[in-house]
Amino acid sequence: MRTRLALVAVAALVLGLTALAWWGWQRGGLALLQLNMSLC
Repeated sequence: MRTRLALVAVAALVLGLTALAWWGWQRGGLALLQLNMSLC
């Protein structure tokens, strides 16, 4: 039971980190795009 709980916790952590990374990348990508537009 404990191993299953740990597995669920790890899965949730990975999912959360992935979502955070994707959101951050999207925000950063948009910022870079705007920066490139202003520089051109």
